[in-house]
Amino acid sequence: MERWAPLALALALGCGDVGPSTLEDPAGSVAVVPRGELDGGSAPVDAEVADPAVSITDPMDGASFARSGIDMGDWVAFVDVSVSVQGVQTLEVQVDGDPRARVDVPAAIETVSLALRGNGTRTLTAVGLDASGLERARDQITVEVTPPDDGSCHAMLDALGLDWEPSGSQQGIGDPVYVQPYFGSVAFRYVSNDSPTRLLMDCELAPRLHHLAMVLEELGIDEAIHIGIYNYRCIGGGDPDSGTCTPSQHAYARAIDLWGFGLAGSDTEYVLERDWIITAGATCPGTATEEADRVLHEIGCRMYEEGIFETILTPNYNDAHRNHFHVDMTEGRMFIETGVAGVDPDVPGLGH
Repeated sequence: MERWAPLALALALGCGDVGPSTLEDPAGSVAVVPRGELDGGSAPVDAEVADPAVSITDPMDGASFARSGIDMGDWVAFVDVSVSVQGVQTLEVQVDGDPRARVDVPAAIETVSLALRGNGTRTLTAVGLDASGLERARDQITVEVTPPDDGSCHAMLDALGLDWEPSGSQQGIGDPVYVQPYFGSVAFRYVSNDSPTRLLMDCELAPRLHHLAMVLEELGIDEAIHIGIYNYRCIGGGDPDSGTCTPSQHAYARAIDLWGFGLAGSDTEYVLERDWIITAGATCPGTATEEADRVLHEIGCRMYEEGIFETILTPNYNDAHRNHFHVDMTEGRMFIETGVAGVDPDVPGLGH
């Protein structure tokens, strides 16, 4: 007992350099143990298990955030939510009851980044879960999301750092703009040109191409080779002004036909007509057999899964699309259109 005398004296005097130590038990709870009660690695004496708790420390309840950032072609409010946690295994963060993120808890404070769309009051909830996934604690705040100072499409192109200028009036195009063909590190080049040239499009197509370029960068691609954006015609041909046919999205410059993709730092190109393998069954995820086919499937499926375009027609669709992806912004249609029945699917209409 004599060897504990100096420590007992120190505790009695309240010396600041002798404090508690924390141990994590096998179940993940936190035991708070005075250091003087540990003896050579033996079990703690009278360990006190901390109660599970979560607390949102930032932002403050009632904070306001403007939709001043851009995500997936939309104005959003980026909000970092910091949560103090103890005695839980997993942290789940919800927006209006919808789970947005779930992370293991290695630290006392966790931060989760959210992109909030739309205006109005939003409820942010932090939920602490134990190792079995049961809720043990929660905290909740509300924040206010307000409109951007300038929510125009032109302001979005500026915010994305695109080099653009308004175009004069163009038949069929609601908001015509010329955009330089560089989106990040990805250049958009017309298939018969030796170098990229500026693109005429409806303004709202540009943020979609910017999002596509980010996907292509992840795949090591620095060139998107296309066969057209603007073409004032009907689906399958004809004059939109005739009233006898359905205008193509190309007539509004709200579509692009993607012929192939060039790998950065090489002369390698993945070309749909040559490298996409027609297969029966669902297009996504598909059953790619070669690297080029795999990459092309990943591009097509990610355009769908991430909502970059509403309609994606692949070479699976019909013989009019054997050599390109047709992608457009048709409202109310969110699908990869396919109807494979052997090599040449029988699908009514061209749909582009």
